[in-house]
Amino acid sequence: MSEQHNENNDYQFLREKINERPINRRKVFKQSLLTIALAITFALVACFIFFFFEQGIIEGFSKEKESAKIQLNLQETTEEILPEDMIQSEDAPVPDSPLVIIPDNSNKIADALAAYEPDIDDYQGIFNKMKTVAQEANKSIVSVKCIEDKTNWLNAQYESTTRATGIILEDNGTDLFIVTDASIIKEENNIIVTFLNNAECIATLKTTNTYTNLAILTIPLADINDNTKETIVYASFGNSKYGCKPGDIVMAIGDPYGYGSSVGYGTVTSTGNEIQTLDKNFELLTTDIFGSENANGVLINKSGKIVGIITQKYNKSEFKNMISAVGINELAPLMEDLCNDVSNAHMGVKVTNVSSVAMNYYGVPMGAYVTDIALDSPAMNSGIHKGDVIVAINDAVISSVVDYELELKDYSPEDNVTVSVMRPNGDTYIDMDLKVTLTD
Repeated sequence: MSEQHNENNDYQFLREKINERPINRRKVFKQSLLTIALAITFALVACFIFFFFEQGIIEGFSKEKESAKIQLNLQETTEEILPEDMIQSEDAPVPDSPLVIIPDNSNKIADALAAYEPDIDDYQGIFNKMKTVAQEANKSIVSVKCIEDKTNWLNAQYESTTRATGIILEDNGTDLFIVTDASIIKEENNIIVTFLNNAECIATLKTTNTYTNLAILTIPLADINDNTKETIVYASFGNSKYGCKPGDIVMAIGDPYGYGSSVGYGTVTSTGNEIQTLDKNFELLTTDIFGSENANGVLINKSGKIVGIITQKYNKSEFKNMISAVGINELAPLMEDLCNDVSNAHMGVKVTNVSSVAMNYYGVPMGAYVTDIALDSPAMNSGIHKGDVIVAINDAVISSVVDYELELKDYSPEDNVTVSVMRPNGDTYIDMDLKVTLTD
């Protein structure tokens, strides 16, 4: 019995009740508050860091995008001496140097020129200088070849190849930008660009413009070897509007004769010829250079500056082989927009200036006269008619084609504008305001 009692005493601790320690609610509450405070502090610090880090990234991307923007050297500057600059001011200081009398040698110079008999070497010397200018300008010209896989009616596959001239515009630090003829390019084409040293690179179609038939190509700079980069010169543009006059010497380079890498010499025969396209008019330059009906390339002046992009589609039938070009003044800003993915707004009308004869004798109001309207365009959908004269867009007065183009450029696709037109109604014109939603 005693043994059993001792045995029960030995295991008595196994039957003891273990009491849990009471919860200290005050302490738990303080720890919870501390945890919440630390969590809030951590969240605030994380948000603070993320905000400024994100701002830094955004600014970094914006700076990169800004620095990568393509800016073309659109026009060469031409300094002109104004008549008032030729008159010496009465207040101008008189130099102290003694008066030097220069003898009149004009008669001797005239006699010397009359006695001089130029020979063929002099003539060749002029062409040698022109050839040097053309060779330098050719460094900004490339050949664009588009290869398309086709299948004939016998189910045999073959390659169709088309070619055009390309102009090296600029680079944005990563890609080289080239403009060429859009009519030769399709999305399924393999586009190969050949540089002056015959090196070839694969190009990618960036965008096209149906109004001007221009296409922008890009080539990664990493794909161009150093030897080729040394031969590249970016295109330099002249002034086709004020620096190109009838009688000026010009050269056609690129492919004016259909053989590639050809050159033609001549003079400008006319300027200021109007090419009407939808919402944009261009200047056509004509020359006395005889070329191919399918000529392409560029027209350069005697300084080697590009003044026009060759096109034969606007030639009259009797001058179908004479080289013509679209003036670069209107094309260069458009090419810059295409490189930078800038979408221009369109209304879908062709316009021309109202002549003084039409205003004085027929009472046509001053403005942009509508000569044609594109089907399903914003202009047609809003009720604009051929023969209307656009006199205002919103609050801006339109008195010419230039006014119309500049005002339209201030808007973006999908913008809503109020177009004020004067519509012929018998012998008079009535004023109408039409709501137009622009498109790209």
